[in-house]
Amino acid sequence: MNSNFQITIWFVMAMVSFFPFNQIGAVGLEVGLFGYELFLKENMQGKRLEVSGWDFHYNRWRNSFQAEPYLYRTSGESLFVGLKDKQSKNQIVWDLHIQLTSGPDTGLRQYYLGKNSYFGYQLQNFLLGVGRREHLFSPKSFSTQFDAGDGLFLELKPKLGLTLQFFIWDFHSGSLLLSKDQFRSLLSREGILNEGETNNFPVEKPITKHSRNHRRRHSVGLVYGDSFSFRFGVHYLELGSLGPYTKDHPNETKRYLADGDSLLHGNGGFSLHTDILSFDFDFLWCRGNDRTRSKLAATPGSITIAGEALQSGVELRFAGWKIRSSHFISDREEKNEKQQIVKEGFISLGTHPSQTPYLSQIFEVFPSSAITELGYEKKFALLEGRSFGYLTELALSYTYNQFVFKLIGNYFLPYRHTGPTNGRIAFQKREFERFFIAEGMFEVSIREEVSFELGIGISQLFLPESIGIRSNFGYVFGRLQI
Repeated sequence: MNSNFQITIWFVMAMVSFFPFNQIGAVGLEVGLFGYELFLKENMQGKRLEVSGWDFHYNRWRNSFQAEPYLYRTSGESLFVGLKDKQSKNQIVWDLHIQLTSGPDTGLRQYYLGKNSYFGYQLQNFLLGVGRREHLFSPKSFSTQFDAGDGLFLELKPKLGLTLQFFIWDFHSGSLLLSKDQFRSLLSREGILNEGETNNFPVEKPITKHSRNHRRRHSVGLVYGDSFSFRFGVHYLELGSLGPYTKDHPNETKRYLADGDSLLHGNGGFSLHTDILSFDFDFLWCRGNDRTRSKLAATPGSITIAGEALQSGVELRFAGWKIRSSHFISDREEKNEKQQIVKEGFISLGTHPSQTPYLSQIFEVFPSSAITELGYEKKFALLEGRSFGYLTELALSYTYNQFVFKLIGNYFLPYRHTGPTNGRIAFQKREFERFFIAEGMFEVSIREEVSFELGIGISQLFLPESIGIRSNFGYVFGRLQI
């Protein structure tokens, strides 16, 4: 056990002793572990796929692996210990969930917050809090998609079924969760993925996986209804120097805390829930401006941001079975005949929508450009791609007593990147690239309510044979809440 993890344990124990757990019926401590093994094999037969504007990293795989049976193989394990508690005393409330890991040697950050981790002052229909609070108005089509505010928030419930959320000051940094980050460094930290010049903008210096940029975000949203509910949310984000594509006017950024780069982002949708059926639909949009010196800009000095996306999901439940089908499609950047960008396409907020390890973490391919913990990112690449297109997920699960069986498939099809484009959402086959990125995952676990979980899973990556990469991934996990 390394010294950082020992400090972690002592820190959690000190926090536990601070709270009056003798007055609390809930549990306070959790410990967990997960292990993994990843195989990445080159299986090239015939001519390699070449797509203009896309980086498949053919020249970035480490040469030392070329003579090995596997191009890349790695295994490891990580531990975490956490504090989890939700309670109130008089008008003071707290909903805490913090997980401290075994440290950066495992590729993880030293700590992660849960979906909620805040202190607050609460009256009957009023909550003023500090910390992380989940956005209740976020899109619900993908079951693991998540966004939250980290800062000062106000929550009102003026009438039955109506909740208003105001995020007065949000130190936005990607809303990271351990469950969405635990396998994300498996390729990049070993040197397979090298940072360098992207397809669209030069990166001034390498960005490590542990870099985090905090920029202020202000959000407001509402949820109204029960079995049939509406939701609506708006975010304003001052980009400033947040990300590799906004570092164009450092003098103005230093003087004014921003250089004119800003983003207005919104979503509106509804949900229908019955005992056996759920349906979710959301329309997402963004508007903004990116000041840039790039020669790819059709208008010198700036690029307009104007994007839309659609999300939908349907879930059927019966006799222990659960089947969920989720879909996301974005628009794309508008380009003229000279391949210059007239306007940028949709930019997403929050975590990756899918729940399978390759697409959401190991290769981490977003279905649009995105605001992540590293900032505003857009990259047409097989690894850490942020490219526009269509993403679908089909999840099948069955629960028998304490056993849970899951079978999940993901499929991503990007838009064509070359030629002039009108920037709109498209459904015609000719508008998409001739390659895909897909994944299949199977998982078995045993659970005892919320206090115990132990499981094992395997996942297979599916790519066209002309890309020549085959990979499979296995993992085990366990968690005990004391």
